[in-house]
Amino acid sequence: METNSTTAITTVKQELRLNEWAAQIEAQYASGLTVQKWCAENGISPKTYYYRLRKVREQCMEAAPSIVPLSVPQSNDKIRIEKNGLQISLPADISVDILTALVYELC
Repeated sequence: METNSTTAITTVKQELRLNEWAAQIEAQYASGLTVQKWCAENGISPKTYYYRLRKVREQCMEAAPSIVPLSVPQSNDKIRIEKNGLQISLPADISVDILTALVYELC
């Protein structure tokens, strides 16, 4: 049975290993070399590289915040245009094309 300190040490080791692997993946990408060439130059088998890449990705997915859907209430705001005593109220969600054409005609 693992104690809390053993669990903490294991967790730290895993984090350090994942950080090291992430640095290797970044180095390969920054090198501009293919994975095969980079691995040959750095003494890592491509199979090991891809294993590490998968583990780093899995860790990123676990740490990523989840997407929470939300609803945005419809605004009752209106756009008001006034010119020479003429007042026009338009819905706030009017299309840009229609609003642009209207302003162009008024000016």
